[in-house]
Amino acid sequence: MKEKATCDQKLRALARESERAQREQIRRLLALPMNRRTHFLRVRLPGGGSAL
Repeated sequence: MKEKATCDQKLRALARESERAQREQIRRLLALPMNRRTHFLRVRLPGGGSAL
């Protein structure tokens, strides 16, 4: 049973760390200026322009 408890503890710790890393990534991305956050929405137009 001790191995099971240790495995469960490791899985819970991994889940907590994953959640923490995800929140940190979201905060880091939200700290960027709007044009850096939405660059993937831009569509290149013929003639060199772009539009959202």
